[in-house]
Amino acid sequence: MGLALPEIKQKGWDALVKELGYAGATKFILLYEPGRGNYTKERKDILKETTIEKVREDVKRRTNFNP
Repeated sequence: MGLALPEIKQKGWDALVKELGYAGATKFILLYEPGRGNYTKERKDILKETTIEKVREDVKRRTNFNP
């Protein structure tokens, strides 16, 4: 009996990671995954309340950066 689809998917991912690393494997998958929805519109909706100052403060808080 052959492998089930989830097992094939996992073995394929493992092979890609082994040969390309996580970043390379992800880039490879993105070449073949069309995605869903409207990224540009969703991004604008998600970030509509975000300002550069909020981003700076978040970076400072996460990195303990205070020049």
